[in-house]
Amino acid sequence: MNKKNTNLLHKGFSLVEVLVGSSIICLSLIFIINLETGISKLGFSSVARVQAGMLTEEGSAAIINLRNVSWQNIALLENNVPYRLFWDQTDGLWKTTSYANLIDGKFDRTVTFYPVSRDASTFDIVSSGGVFDVGTRKFVVSVTWNDDNGTTTKSVTSYVHNVFNK
Repeated sequence: MNKKNTNLLHKGFSLVEVLVGSSIICLSLIFIINLETGISKLGFSSVARVQAGMLTEEGSAAIINLRNVSWQNIALLENNVPYRLFWDQTDGLWKTTSYANLIDGKFDRTVTFYPVSRDASTFDIVSSGGVFDVGTRKFVVSVTWNDDNGTTTKSVTSYVHNVFNK
């Protein structure tokens, strides 16, 4: 190799080097954009989960409010039937309905009641047998919504008791 050809190699990049460098930069940008998209989706998913958690908590508080107004608000509801909770602005009270009403156009909150039985000697709640307790109801508040992974449900189970004997 003569001195002239050696100087040309050191002066600039060859076409192959430019293509390899451009390819590396493009692949890096595509990876970063995909990573950002995934992080954004995860963030939106987290927001929906937090909102659903708050809606389940609000649903539990609404059941306590229904009980505080009158135990009949709880006692007259059928077992194993999903009800929806709504705030009646006219009366300023929580009420139940069997009609679906999406919250923020996205979340479907239901509350389902179940009978409670107690052991006759210990008064502990039992899953089978025992004596039916008319003053206690088990309830499950569930919030369901659609996201990128399909239908997601968050629920909480609790008990409500007729503490005021109204």
